[in-house]
Amino acid sequence: MKTIEVSTASTSLKELVVLAQQEHELILLSGNKPVAKVVGMPESNETAHTRQPRKLGRHPGIWEVSEDFDAPLPDEFWLGQE
Repeated sequence: MKTIEVSTASTSLKELVVLAQQEHELILLSGNKPVAKVVGMPESNETAHTRQPRKLGRHPGIWEVSEDFDAPLPDEFWLGQE
């Protein structure tokens, strides 16, 4: 993690992005007080646009919905008495 004082920084936004990618996290300071955090994105498959779509039926039988799933809850539940 690297800190940069905003008032003395002559860094452009592009340079901040490059630093964030290298350092993984930048903290921007104003008078020694943290005011912003710049975080680099991982270069892996964890970004939303590269994720594989979910496939249904991969774990059949691992859980099931009970028959009364959508039945109204008793008043005791809502009153905190259960």
